[in-house]
Amino acid sequence: MQSCESSGDSADDPLSRGLRRRGQPRVVVIGAGLAGLAAARALLEQGFTDVTVLEASSHIGGRVQSVRLGDTTFELGATWIHGSHGNPIYQLAEANGLLEETTDGERSVGRISLYSKNGVACYLTNRGCRIPKDVVEEFSDLYNEVYNMTQEFFRHGKPVNAESQNSVGVFTREKVRNRIRDDPDDTEATKRLKLAMIQQYLKVESCESSSHSIDEVSLSAFGEWTEIPGAHHIIPSGFMRVVELLAEGIPPHVIQLGKPVRCIHWDQASAHPRGPEIEPRERYGHVLSGWICGEEALVMERCDDEAVAEICTEMLRQFTGNPNIPKPRRILRSAWGSNPYFRGSYSYTQVGSSGADVEKLAKPLPYTESSKTAHRSSTEQQPGHLLPSKCPEQSLDPSRGSIKPMQVLFSGEATHRKYYSTTHGALLSGQREAARLIEMYRDLFQQGP
Repeated sequence: MQSCESSGDSADDPLSRGLRRRGQPRVVVIGAGLAGLAAARALLEQGFTDVTVLEASSHIGGRVQSVRLGDTTFELGATWIHGSHGNPIYQLAEANGLLEETTDGERSVGRISLYSKNGVACYLTNRGCRIPKDVVEEFSDLYNEVYNMTQEFFRHGKPVNAESQNSVGVFTREKVRNRIRDDPDDTEATKRLKLAMIQQYLKVESCESSSHSIDEVSLSAFGEWTEIPGAHHIIPSGFMRVVELLAEGIPPHVIQLGKPVRCIHWDQASAHPRGPEIEPRERYGHVLSGWICGEEALVMERCDDEAVAEICTEMLRQFTGNPNIPKPRRILRSAWGSNPYFRGSYSYTQVGSSGADVEKLAKPLPYTESSKTAHRSSTEQQPGHLLPSKCPEQSLDPSRGSIKPMQVLFSGEATHRKYYSTTHGALLSGQREAARLIEMYRDLFQQGP
């Protein structure tokens, strides 16, 4: 692809002069999620005018999907702003008044919990028996203590022993089991109850990691994910408002919907991408919210709404011991695993991989170790790809010791080494790749024809 249109930018830096004198490089951003929109907006703000965003689906937002049900907004995708101090998503939401109606029930300090933090939380067995509160609290304290131990392997460079199989699940399960069995104060009945709670907590952990099983999550890399300080926030009007704010700075003609990309050609090569009750009650009404992860989520996606309603109702009746619980009147559910443009919800570091593999996902093509920009690579994603092409004269002469300009760049939460699985990781990765292009063209133009 070639484009040599002139820019009307009047600034006098090397980039602006080059855009005027030598023509506009054509940049195609694949995917209108947070990463793609952030990249496109950053490029446009720096004077790039030949920018196109191709989105396969009929709407922007990627894995952000806010749905209206009556007068209330529910999330089928991104839900929380994770942390506030220096978080660009939080800053965007706060500056535009999106958090003014956020209640204490929609704000969480510390780790996000799938269990109720307000009011009375009920923990039940599959026979409808309520687990005593003191037993739950004792187990939670023990589990959280072991969870903190899983963070130490990466953060303090502790070696991982063979018994753990470098697995968060294997390590946690064994440590918690041993501590329960060795506790001299618990009765055998209490020990059996706590041992039975392990798998439930690990299942919740796999939901938070978006893995089929927490056994698949790398222990040595688990502590590399970095939490931004500050509370987690829900946006009452919907996370989609953040997406809309990002898109406001992009002219409508730039974003083309319903345009799946089947193949990316670069340098004669090609790649084939695949293309419990919610508070506050006065806002959400009588709604139950739950997470299903792993293989079970894929099974659920293959079922129709009626089957899902029947199974969930039967489980509620079984665990509460109340056979009169009615079926839900309506179901809203996500289907990220079977969506051909996503094939899953968000990323994690698998056993056998590390943060270095995340770095590899973020490497542009062509990639040269001697490249000035290559040495400045940070860490980010996958669904959004940037595909710039250039005018013929923008190719540098290899005899002058320069490298060939980057043609394919990668962004998205899965390419951010510290903030993978988050919306701020996606946004920052898009800005990172835009910065690569901006710097590359500034350097090219500075060297002259």
